[in-house]
Amino acid sequence: MGLGIVDIGVYLPDQIEEPEVILESLGLGKGELQLLRRYHRLNGVPVTPPGQHLDNSIVRAIGQLVDRQPLPAIDLVLYAHSAHVQAPGDYRPLQRALSEYGLEHIPFYSISQMNCASSIAALQWLERISRTQPDIRNVLLVCADQFNFMPPDWRYIRKSTILGDSAVAMLLSRNHGQHVLQAAHVLRDTRFHTGYYAEVEEMTSFNKLYVDHIIRGMEELLSAEGLTLHDVDHIFPHNVNWTTWKEFSKRTGVDQKQIYLDNIPRIGHTFSTDAFINLSSGLENEWVHKGERSVLVSIGLGSFFGFALIEHGDC
Repeated sequence: MGLGIVDIGVYLPDQIEEPEVILESLGLGKGELQLLRRYHRLNGVPVTPPGQHLDNSIVRAIGQLVDRQPLPAIDLVLYAHSAHVQAPGDYRPLQRALSEYGLEHIPFYSISQMNCASSIAALQWLERISRTQPDIRNVLLVCADQFNFMPPDWRYIRKSTILGDSAVAMLLSRNHGQHVLQAAHVLRDTRFHTGYYAEVEEMTSFNKLYVDHIIRGMEELLSAEGLTLHDVDHIFPHNVNWTTWKEFSKRTGVDQKQIYLDNIPRIGHTFSTDAFINLSSGLENEWVHKGERSVLVSIGLGSFFGFALIEHGDC
């Protein structure tokens, strides 16, 4: 049996920054704001207080998990993040956070080179290594990013979204038969490798292929398992914007009711954690049931399209 998701701890800052604040710092007007609010349905993003370091955010996410689910003996820690520079080189935010729970000596790996798809890349790596290392039974996956140390205007991705801060701690175990990771897949298109720094022409070309790549990558994930989109009950998406998933639904025939979109207006895009936060919300709201399948989606500039297949079975 593969690794099952036992529980998810989520930390989101209390402060919600409205789009007007970010756009004003960039000198952008009503047209851009209308695109974000009316068409992309973004009302605001969570922003970490200026003096709060990343390790504190990670501690809060793990604390949310521990409050709900006592940790077993952890064999491996994976740390996925989008921002490549998050703290001074000698600060070691993950080790500081893990030490709060006596986990600083557990083997860990950091995965960041696929931007916001790094979280799915971590699942892909974990799914593969778990086949050859059966002694890895309990895994803590941490995903965390925050931009409170960066200029506020860096949060804005042109005509797409505003980046919010978050941290997630997810416990996976071989002893848990519910919400089992069946497969993970990353589609790459290196023609758009400049990512955040792309010129307008490159970003325009990327946007034209964006939904096509989501469909293609999801179909590749499913076909490798002998499945199609018709076999999927729920999609837990990345939250870049509502428009993406409206177009996806139109092209594929997947009902928008099958896509968890409730968090897009509330928190927007929080780097690599979107799909996990959405899954956590969906589980709390009893949105999924025994015997169903879900696909998690996370997409990184650069460009990387990550997908994970989850089967919801018995405990």
